[in-house]
Amino acid sequence: MPRALILAIGRTAGRPIRFCSSSFCNFSITVLKGIARMLHVKAPVRGLGWVHRGTQARTATLNRVSSSHVHELAPDVEAVIRNIHSNATKAVVYATGGAVQSISWLLAVPGASATVLEAAVPYARDSLVSILGQEPEQFCSAATAAAMAETAYRRAADLSPFGSSVVGLGATCSLATVDVKRGDHRAYVAVHSGGGSRCMALTLAKGARSRVGEDDLVSRLLVKMLADASGADSTPLQLPLISPDATAAAAPSPPTPDPAAVASTNASSTASPRGSAPAAAVSAVQPCDVLHDTWRAAADPVQRLLRGEVRCVEFCGREVTVDAPRRGRGRVYLPGSFNPLHEGHRELLAAAVRASAASCPGGGPVEGAFELTVQNPDKGLLSEDEVRRRVSQFFDLGLPLLITRAPLFTNKADLLPGGRFVVGYDTAARLVMPKYYGNSYTQMLLDFARLRQHGCSFVVAGRKDSSSGAFMSLDDVEMPPELADLFPVVLREGDFRLDISSTELRQRALAQHAQQA
Repeated sequence: MPRALILAIGRTAGRPIRFCSSSFCNFSITVLKGIARMLHVKAPVRGLGWVHRGTQARTATLNRVSSSHVHELAPDVEAVIRNIHSNATKAVVYATGGAVQSISWLLAVPGASATVLEAAVPYARDSLVSILGQEPEQFCSAATAAAMAETAYRRAADLSPFGSSVVGLGATCSLATVDVKRGDHRAYVAVHSGGGSRCMALTLAKGARSRVGEDDLVSRLLVKMLADASGADSTPLQLPLISPDATAAAAPSPPTPDPAAVASTNASSTASPRGSAPAAAVSAVQPCDVLHDTWRAAADPVQRLLRGEVRCVEFCGREVTVDAPRRGRGRVYLPGSFNPLHEGHRELLAAAVRASAASCPGGGPVEGAFELTVQNPDKGLLSEDEVRRRVSQFFDLGLPLLITRAPLFTNKADLLPGGRFVVGYDTAARLVMPKYYGNSYTQMLLDFARLRQHGCSFVVAGRKDSSSGAFMSLDDVEMPPELADLFPVVLREGDFRLDISSTELRQRALAQHAQQA
């Protein structure tokens, strides 16, 4: 049979098969589309209701399962955090090894930006060493937690404006891990402020909780300490501590004990309230929590400064910030003796702040403070009574004042990197004279290089010359070209002029006192 005839017969015989196949496919697609439409209507078609009901049940089940995975903040925790956020206190939190849930809790409640300046988890060894500036003797200890809290306190001062109430919190923990720990499960949570420091040492009931459960307890402890430090109400917050009484009640009734064994057992209360002593021993049969609270009030800040125990003290209204200089750019300091403080000082600082802000548009806010050094290279330390008298002038007006032991500008730059110092024309002229550096031009350049390295500079205000009576400004100073970049802001006569002298005011006061006598 010819090959062409065979092919013709095959094509003719295959047409019915292709027709049936195509029709079946089209029918199947139509039916499936219809079923899909019926499953999406509100009133399911009779006969397919079981399919629709099954789909609804499956959807409801999936919704319930997904909803169960949404973590809701405990009501007592949320209530206390809301109290914290409504307070004016700002905080920096460092936590390692545990208490990390507290950070997410603080950020989850609306208003966190009013409280949290920074929160970090320095989990790696090098990360914690970087924050502390040195390696601690023991990573999980009360001393390390206190050092973390003090570092956080200073960081909070850096990140907040003058007059802010700041606290720092540090937590270091050794909680449950994959491998069973040989030692205790413990945590140390500390808080540091201008008024002192507090540390809570917690030994957890070993094996009584999961890792998440232990972290929950320590996180609650950190939230409570932040609330207490900021003056917020922490009474709603529950600390689910396991006490010896609770473990005894939960345990099954033991057989009749051996009197000798009972006499040798010395169990004591361990869920101690604040200020109470820790338990002496923990029952080996039923583990329980041991909580020890230590509070250390700070000594008088002025006395500490005069003794050299702290580097600076900031007063602004009722807020006192101890040994936490607010560093960084955007801060202008007016050094002076302020004996007495007068209107010229206040207006000069305001003019310097305005000029500094104008010289760096878009560089962020600029704020100013007064700086009083209690140590004079020639006259020694001021007396405590004299320091308090001068501080009271600012306290009464609510003006920010930083008292330091930094008599030289190089000392001020070490303490306040990034700061701008306001000086008068006469002071600027002396600063660039080699005779004040042992007649060494090189030493003068080295000292200014130290200021440049710290990012410091000067704002120079013009003033009336005492001998000639003419108004003099930086334009009248013979400025070495190597130092011109450190004097970027100049206040000329149109920017500020107020011919008031503290010396003249003191002389007038003495004359009036003599007349009254």
